[in-house]
Amino acid sequence: MKVGSVESPEWVWDHVPDEERADRFTQVAVWVEWLETTYEPWVALPACWPLHEGLRVELTMFWVWHRRVMSTVTEPAEGVHWHHELRRSAEAWRALAECTHEPPTRQRFLLARARHQLTNEHLRQAISRPAENPHAT
Repeated sequence: MKVGSVESPEWVWDHVPDEERADRFTQVAVWVEWLETTYEPWVALPACWPLHEGLRVELTMFWVWHRRVMSTVTEPAEGVHWHHELRRSAEAWRALAECTHEPPTRQRFLLARARHQLTNEHLRQAISRPAENPHAT
C-alpha cells in the first residue's frame, strides 16, 4: 500500500484503508491461530492481542517474514533465524498471555500516577545535581 509516493510496509497499520482493514485483520488472525497451535507451548498470546498495538505490529512483522521465508527464501539459515527470533519474542509475549484487557482500575491509575511523580522527582534531582548523582554511569 502506498502512502504518498512511498510504499508502506504491510505491518504498518496506520495507513491501511478501511476497505482493506478487516481483510488484513482476518489474514493475520488466521495466521496467529496457526502460530499458536503449531508452536504451542512456546507461543501463548492473549485473546486481546489485536488490541495491543505493539504486539499486533510485531505479530504482523512475523507474519510477513514467515510468508517470505516459506515462499521466496532458498537459504535454510533464514528459516532457522525466523524460528530463533520467534522463540525469543514468544518469551517476551508471555508477559501479556494472561491479559484480560480489563479497563484500568482506580488502583492501577493511582500506582501509575505515583510512579510518574517519583520519576519526575528523580529527574529533578538528576538535573539539579548531575555531578553529585551517585547512581550516574
